Amino acid sequence: MACFLFSCKKDTPDVPEKKNEKWRTEAKTDSVGNQYYVVNTLDNTLEIRVDNKDGKTIFTEVCPTIDSTEIPEDMRNLIFYLVAPNRYVNSNNATLSLKIFLDGFELQKKYVQLLANIDLDSKKFYTKKYKVEEPLDWAYVGRNVSLVQWYGNSLLVREGTDKDLNRGGGFMGLGQRGTQLVCYERDFSIRYTKDIDASDAYYPSGDQPIIPINNYEYMLFLNDGYVGRMQIVTSVEDKWAGKQVVIWRDNLKETNNIPADYSVKITDYNIQNNVVSASYNIYDEKGQLKEKRSRKWAISNGMPLGS
Repeated sequence: MACFLFSCKKDTPDVPEKKNEKWRTEAKTDSVGNQYYVVNTLDNTLEIRVDNKDGKTIFTEVCPTIDSTEIPEDMRNLIFYLVAPNRYVNSNNATLSLKIFLDGFELQKKYVQLLANIDLDSKKFYTKKYKVEEPLDWAYVGRNVSLVQWYGNSLLVREGTDKDLNRGGGFMGLGQRGTQLVCYERDFSIRYTKDIDASDAYYPSGDQPIIPINNYEYMLFLNDGYVGRMQIVTSVEDKWAGKQVVIWRDNLKETNNIPADYSVKITDYNIQNNVVSASYNIYDEKGQLKEKRSRKWAISNGMPLGS
């Protein structure tokens, strides 16, 4: 197993002019228009850059743990994902996930994975590198939906051996949950680690509309009108301790006595002063807007508090 950590802090950064490049990846864009991309420079360095919506470079940093021999000549041997800042969780913090195939895209047996945490406000930058050369080397599930911005400025990552994550010929760990759920601080120090060994292990996904409320629980706001306080349950030990996935729930369609052929869509949600709130629209069977409503709940037990 090979694993490397590096941190770089810049309190008052000077952003250099863009260098000439051998190649750059297609940009990934967040909700405010910032664009993130990876660059192979003529100096044989791998850089991460961020441009704002006006095209001005607001962040650039060399990936210090990626050496020149690990930078692919062919851009097709690198894949990267963006875990964009979440206005409810870590509003200035993005995470990039890179996978570089050292033996080519066709083989995918030897590769480097890199996690990079970027604070767009302070310009602090931290990376964590995994290098896989053997099936038992440590890796992580690298898709953006498998990496979750988490409570208190942390990040949830599912890890395991390459043999475990890519069992059955999977790609980027697709379909394999891993053997550990790790909660990392932004500098990649470990907040906690949980085993994943329950047959029906439950953990959040990065594409879910959520607001974490502590290390293990979060509010879930599904678009079809489901609001619930959920809990991470990943191990037999959790089950022995009596932990339940759903602490409380409210299906807005059911509790509002909305006709079966009508639909509900959540349009906004938030948590303030231990009160959960959601705004939602009600549509008829033809998809026409019938009514706009809102609801509040006590975060502790889900008791409705009125509109």
